[in-house]
Amino acid sequence: MTLSSTIDKARSLPDLLRNRDGELTQELVLRPGEFGLGKVPARLQPDATTTVVCGFCSTGCGLNVHLKNGQAINLTPTTSYPVNLGMACPKGWEAITPLHAPDRATTPLLRNAKGELEPVDWDTAMQVFTVRFKAIQDQFGKDSVAWIGTGQICTEEMAFLGALGKFGMGMIHGDGNTRQCMATAVAAYKQSFGFDAPPFTYADFEQSDVIVLVGSNLCIAHPIMWQRVLRNRNHPEIIVVDPRKTETAMAATQHYAIAPKSDLKLLYGLAHILIERGWIKRDYINAHTSGFDDFAAFVKGFTPETVAPECGLSVEQLLHFAETIHRGQRVSFWWTMGVNQGHEATRTAQAIINLALMTGNIGRPGTGANSITGQCNAMGSRLFSNTTNLLGGHDFLNSAHRTKVASLLGINAAVIPDQNSLAYDQIVQGIDDGKIKGLWMIATNASHSWIHQSKFAQTLKKLDFLVVQDMYHTTETAREADLVLPAAAWGEKEGTFINSNDGSVS
Repeated sequence: MTLSSTIDKARSLPDLLRNRDGELTQELVLRPGEFGLGKVPARLQPDATTTVVCGFCSTGCGLNVHLKNGQAINLTPTTSYPVNLGMACPKGWEAITPLHAPDRATTPLLRNAKGELEPVDWDTAMQVFTVRFKAIQDQFGKDSVAWIGTGQICTEEMAFLGALGKFGMGMIHGDGNTRQCMATAVAAYKQSFGFDAPPFTYADFEQSDVIVLVGSNLCIAHPIMWQRVLRNRNHPEIIVVDPRKTETAMAATQHYAIAPKSDLKLLYGLAHILIERGWIKRDYINAHTSGFDDFAAFVKGFTPETVAPECGLSVEQLLHFAETIHRGQRVSFWWTMGVNQGHEATRTAQAIINLALMTGNIGRPGTGANSITGQCNAMGSRLFSNTTNLLGGHDFLNSAHRTKVASLLGINAAVIPDQNSLAYDQIVQGIDDGKIKGLWMIATNASHSWIHQSKFAQTLKKLDFLVVQDMYHTTETAREADLVLPAAAWGEKEGTFINSNDGSVS
């Protein structure tokens, strides 16, 4: 060994023992995060932040997205946001992960003569989109094409979709996948109150002294709402009605593991007890409700002795449940998918509303009959997408409403349909019957989520033209499409973030 080679090896020895780059080196150095973030790892030091609303569930948490060179690199919950108060659930913490998914759709895909989806430019995609839909309408009529939307996109986009589809493209039929989870709550609220709007704020979770959760595993499905329950200093009775022993049920003070499909009988049985024992607010009922006497006569037959065995409960349990409601000063009733997608769902939701009304637990802090939504923007879909109603809660069948909306939008009232849309299931049936030939599906994967999946797959094959607009080109529905249109995610809407695949602004 020569002297020079020995010296060179001695010099390289420290480099073997101490790397200056890569994992466990500079990446662990903390730097001031700026923007009120405290200290962050140097590799995650942002040069800007922007505030967004989480796009997963319906809670609507505020998040601060950390940006570096226009790219989303991290996030933290917004401390001052009134919904989540600086908290985030596991879904919220992972909110930017889908933006960088390897199967993101980044270019339009068009099915070629070989039956394969191949990339095309946007001009070609838009030409095919417009020409094919116009041709179908020219041949089969305006109502031969439809769209199915979602509660996963922003309110402004929903409003634009509804206006474009119905006022611009002349479509009659369009609905959202929110009908699968929220149609029953919509109908119950409209029939009970005359309008569709859950009457609560998140502060009610903290102000109730009795919280009744029907078919809702709040702890897992809506963790931030559950955190608001845990902030309640009134030591509330937490009553869970659910056949399953869920995480929420295990944390409850009372769990009623009723027999499946017996919730409506349970609620009628509770109403019977409250009425028979005089545990109702007669003054409130007389001043603010109608039809009570008919309802009281209807539930007269739902005695504890009849209802308890059908629900799989004891008479004592039923009486204790009713007495807990009676003793509460601020009772709030909450339900989710266990009711909305359940047996006799609309009547079940109405029965919950009736309990709140007859006990005067409505319109005061800590009270209410409150439907918790599943999707992040189901309410936006219901009010602004021109599906269940004309824009802004108006009625397609009302000529004055059509004139009003047309005036506000600066369009001819004649382009607004004077008939209601087919519902989601009716659109699917219309495809199966050969009446609907073209379908535009936006941000929903019906081939996975719709009932009778094998039959639904065959139904889609009856379409002349299927367009799927989605973040991902790998969904079951996208793989069946004639045209796939890539979509920006909820965190990419205003040119804030850079697409990691090609560097273009989304």
